[in-house]
Amino acid sequence: MKKRLLPLMLALALCLGLAVPALAAEKEAEEAYEVVIPCEMVNVGPFYEGLAYVETGDGYGFIDKTGKIVIPDIYTGIGSFSEGLAPVMEKDKWGFVDKTGKAVIPCAYDDVFSFSEGLALVVQNGKGGYIDKTGKEVIPCQYEGSGNFSEGLVAVQLNGKWGFAGKTGEEVIPCQYENAGGFSEGLAVVVKDGKYGYIDKTGEEVVPCRYENAGGFTKGLAVVIKDGKYGYIDKTGEEVVPCQYEGAGSFSEGMALVAKDGKWGFIDQTGKEVIPCQYDDAWGFSEGFAPVMQKDKWGYIDQTGELVVPFIYDQAGTITDGLARVGIVPEVDGDYENIPPLYGYIAIHGVREPVTAEVSNWAKELVDAAAANGLIADGLGENYRVDITRAQFAAVAVKLYEAMSGETAPAAGESPFSDTSDPAVLQAEALGFVGGKGDGTFAPDSPVTREQAAAMLSRVYAKLGGEIPAVEATEFADDADMSGYARAAIAFMSGKEVVGGVGDNKFDPQGSASIEQALVIALRMFENLK
Repeated sequence: MKKRLLPLMLALALCLGLAVPALAAEKEAEEAYEVVIPCEMVNVGPFYEGLAYVETGDGYGFIDKTGKIVIPDIYTGIGSFSEGLAPVMEKDKWGFVDKTGKAVIPCAYDDVFSFSEGLALVVQNGKGGYIDKTGKEVIPCQYEGSGNFSEGLVAVQLNGKWGFAGKTGEEVIPCQYENAGGFSEGLAVVVKDGKYGYIDKTGEEVVPCRYENAGGFTKGLAVVIKDGKYGYIDKTGEEVVPCQYEGAGSFSEGMALVAKDGKWGFIDQTGKEVIPCQYDDAWGFSEGFAPVMQKDKWGYIDQTGELVVPFIYDQAGTITDGLARVGIVPEVDGDYENIPPLYGYIAIHGVREPVTAEVSNWAKELVDAAAANGLIADGLGENYRVDITRAQFAAVAVKLYEAMSGETAPAAGESPFSDTSDPAVLQAEALGFVGGKGDGTFAPDSPVTREQAAAMLSRVYAKLGGEIPAVEATEFADDADMSGYARAAIAFMSGKEVVGGVGDNKFDPQGSASIEQALVIALRMFENLK
């Protein structure tokens, strides 16, 4: 496992030790899961981007999902892959390799952290800065503390205070806080006078600093601590789930772990206890399943609380890339204590396959959730960080309609356009979601604009029986730049938190959106307006 050499940033997100065994009936083991790689390895990591790090007697390398070493075990330190690159250490210095094992960025740093949004934190002489994937120093090593980029900004520390910088190192929010966490869903945790609250990207304090601790927002909710108890607030600071629990974790796949009377269970986003507080320990849901522990042994439950992997493991992790890392302490003769487990991997049948396309760290879980809800259209390619085209967004709109309506879109008919016969475009046109450019063309390969995307989504909503109220103007500062046909859609969809602005109270109606951004807003509409 990669060992941090410098504590650059306080972990503000509440990563709690969570707990949960179930009273549900066990499925037959051979039907529920299979051992993919036997528990024979001393130290392995979770799979990310198809590879997992492994420690052998000679050093660290990477294995594939068959257990074969595909990147030699020649390193003295290592980290997981992110955005196609992984940290490695040689001769007490860190650099990065790609998935072929090629050294892309030489081992020249005192420490490095995973890439996020195209940039990686590197440390030299006790100061942090950022490099891009070519190894170019984009932001000099000048910070006393720093984190990973999220939503275009990063928390940084200068002269003992925390603020936020942009991707060229420009100061966006002055360094004035005792601590700060990354942005999630447009808000970031900050600490002032020993209390936690939230600011937006303009630096405005939207939730006062009044909590004893606080985590990042997921699905519109954040876990907070008040008077020693855990609960959840929304983005206005309203307490949606009362602060009544002994412990709590962030929401994942619609559920969050909470502790009551020394036991752990799961609640939904309304605060309803959907899996009773009855477990000794557990982790959150990932790819449809959660590891749970009872009487010092771990198994896995599904989202109904049914036990699908029996309590036989001494260690268990969340599922990543379709596989779960598990450990078993070997039986040995004699009176031995603290024997470390041997690790391997299992696959649980029915696990939701993760998206394999290139996706930014911030979007990974959301895109996987979009896939789980049937929102991934064909033809999106292998890089979801690029701009989405009009044809691709039309295909996503059709998938969204099918997921929300429970109906199959009508088959494609003859094309009314001279430049495309794409079935998804024709389906979207027949359903009334898209139109042409006025000259008989559709321009399928042109990037969809943000206002076009909002308009398409509003037409999907109207097709489902919803109503989009007319408005004279939106609340965005660049309202005058919006086309008349899109204004009501932008006002409605932003009001429902399906789409958002780009900062400075602007919507950027003529701007583009990436594929991953399009999938995230489709997911928000599926969740918020279904």
